[in-house]
Amino acid sequence: MKSLSYKEGFLHRLVGFSESFPDHVAIRNLDAEDETVTYRGLRIKAEECNFALKNLGVLPGDKVAVILPNGVEFIAYYLAIIGRGATPVILNYKLTPFEMSSVISIARPTLVVTTETLFEQHSETFQPAYGVHHSLVLNTASEPSSHLPDNATAESRLPRQAEPLLLPEGNPIVSVQFTYRGTGKPLAVSHRYLDLTQSSDGLHEQFHLQGVGSVHLVTLPLYAIFGLSVMMVFPLSVGATLLMTNTLLNRDLAEVLSQHQVTFACLVPDVIRYFNTRLAKRKGALLPMHPQLMIYSGGSHLPADEAEKLGRLLGCNPVLQGYGLTESMPVIVQSSIGKVHRGAMGQPIRNVELRVVDAQGQDVATGRIGELLIRGSMVIDGYNDAADANARFFRDGWLHTGDLVWRDDDGHVFFYCQRLRISKIKAQMVDLTEIESIALKHPGVVRAKAYIVPDNKEVNVLHLCVEGSGDLTQSAISTLLSRYLSGFKLPRTIEIISLKEEIHASK
Repeated sequence: MKSLSYKEGFLHRLVGFSESFPDHVAIRNLDAEDETVTYRGLRIKAEECNFALKNLGVLPGDKVAVILPNGVEFIAYYLAIIGRGATPVILNYKLTPFEMSSVISIARPTLVVTTETLFEQHSETFQPAYGVHHSLVLNTASEPSSHLPDNATAESRLPRQAEPLLLPEGNPIVSVQFTYRGTGKPLAVSHRYLDLTQSSDGLHEQFHLQGVGSVHLVTLPLYAIFGLSVMMVFPLSVGATLLMTNTLLNRDLAEVLSQHQVTFACLVPDVIRYFNTRLAKRKGALLPMHPQLMIYSGGSHLPADEAEKLGRLLGCNPVLQGYGLTESMPVIVQSSIGKVHRGAMGQPIRNVELRVVDAQGQDVATGRIGELLIRGSMVIDGYNDAADANARFFRDGWLHTGDLVWRDDDGHVFFYCQRLRISKIKAQMVDLTEIESIALKHPGVVRAKAYIVPDNKEVNVLHLCVEGSGDLTQSAISTLLSRYLSGFKLPRTIEIISLKEEIHASK
């Protein structure tokens, strides 16, 4: 365990705000008729969730999977699991049954917290064979729409009572999440309590001061480390209000930012491009924004032109960028209070070290392209139970990111490209090897090659080329991929090369 000077983390701070600012709004949900939850109310909700976990026999050290969309329930149960001394396993609720079984079989949580719809979708996986002994099913009426088996309990059937949260001591694991590194298999990543807090604090040092009265627009998925750390842990540890919505694309971004006087927002590049197109058609005067509104981009590279365009269309400063990995949390950020370097991802936050090295591991000169290496308290020591991947990506205390970058004279980092067989599609990680392995499940496919080609807007587009028997069809391959993989992993184009054509061409 790493040694930190910190003694109290974000849950300590949230509990403190629930006592010093009990009536301040912690969460405003735009999708539920502006439902609000105060800091005192959030603590009580988390304590009620803690009682539900206790009722189901969750003990300190147990793994509890949270498989929920963004919302009050996600946040309350996440806090409750930590406040029970258990370990949250945070999974993407949009995974297919195949993808879900892959990560559950690795994490092996004893309890799953999910919705009735998701429980039905993944009921074959949420079983003792995968380590899951019980499921807590939310969003059910007093009578669930379908009969739940003995290994599942509807939350509505449990007594409602508050069980005080146990504030963490030391630096326990407070998040297990999954990522890909081009190996074709999901890799488990564990983050610790004080590390997560320290990362948030390091970011905050580069931002206009946030705190009670600040409003943070939450649109990123909280199941990803970017959303969890920047859009939940950070605002709740400074007493800000989380303005939550899962329907931002159906709303007027300018109106949302102006009406609620948002001070901080993070958007992924695809969403920024979408709103640039919509806002360009918007008529009328610019709406008044908070004078210190900060908009950041993450999840994948955003071209400088798109960043500046959104700022012009909203009448605020250009979008700034940050950088992080599931393995590291956000560790590089463009400062909102310092000089902006156009197109840069920024500089490392406090307690983060980085190097840019060549193929021989030697540091490159300023302005030269090399691989980014990082280390620091918020960077993990290695993947869980993955010796081969650890030997490849963690060497001499440094995480080898696989990202090629360069630095300017002031130390600002600029993204160049990714050299591993992974990429981001719609800000979601895509492992090209995984896609190829699924295509090879078709009995007629002999070889498969997935690759990325940016389009004319610098948006990554996924393509797949397969070689096989002459009766292969694009429809058959597409159907196969859809059965196993999430929508963002499906290629835009599928090229089929017949083996007969290949043999003929070689003569």
